[in-house]
Amino acid sequence: MLVLAASPAAMVQGKQIPAKKYSSCAALRKDFPKGLAFSAFFVEATGATVNAKAYNLNWKALGGLAGDDGIICEQVAKK
Repeated sequence: MLVLAASPAAMVQGKQIPAKKYSSCAALRKDFPKGLAFSAFFVEATGATVNAKAYNLNWKALGGLAGDDGIICEQVAKK
């Protein structure tokens, strides 16, 4: 028997966020407060939301300069 279910990691507070381009990390964090991850493999301790389509749309503009760690616009802990 095959059971298909929506991934809770792709949802924020029970609603699906459609993939779109954001102008800044501040704008992206309104929909994804802890950042955006390419896959669950990269989430680790950040708690970033997994949404590969949104990640691919925004990586070059918002994450490309920071390196490819699989997460963009994550909150950085202050020291």
